[in-house]
Amino acid sequence: MSGPALGVISQAIKLWLKSVCSQLEHLDLKLQGSLWRLLQGHLAGATVHAKGVVFQDLAIDQVEISSEPIDLDVGALLKGQPLQLRQSFAVKGWVQFSESGLTGCLQSPVLAEFSAELSSVLLGGQPLERLEIQAGKVLLHSAAAAPVACQCVLEAGELSLRDQHQTLVVPMDPAITLEQLELQSAQLTLRGRSVVSPEAAN
Repeated sequence: MSGPALGVISQAIKLWLKSVCSQLEHLDLKLQGSLWRLLQGHLAGATVHAKGVVFQDLAIDQVEISSEPIDLDVGALLKGQPLQLRQSFAVKGWVQFSESGLTGCLQSPVLAEFSAELSSVLLGGQPLERLEIQAGKVLLHSAAAAPVACQCVLEAGELSLRDQHQTLVVPMDPAITLEQLELQSAQLTLRGRSVVSPEAAN
């Protein structure tokens, strides 16, 4: 697709994505569908690939998501108004975290309650200094003792940290359904799906 209308809609979606992220280093957006349907407010779908994202204090190294059809108010966009969705739509894709990004997430105010529980349950009351990712496991480093080795487990859409004695469930947005977890050296990749609602675009 090409043309001024597509440019306006693409720019509006990019501005919306940037507005909901406190940091966004790189963004690649691709829209699918015919120009005629687009002018009626119907996108066949969209694909987003981004790097260096900070969303709700969560530092994400890379993310790629693709959407189902999107129904939006194109008239408002062409008048220069913000993005307005007519109905919710589903997305699926993956997010990738680095060790430093995950450490920052666990030390952020958003996860303060979980971090306190992690400290109490898995680190003997010591605060987490850094998190190390190895193939098949995660090492939790604190100042007072040797690193604690944990499994990072995904069961029935629930993400948890597990040592020999304890299991600690990681809090998740209820709109997100996790489907696959992959641990590689220094990287954690999660695959899943979610729903974007009209309220999220306002």
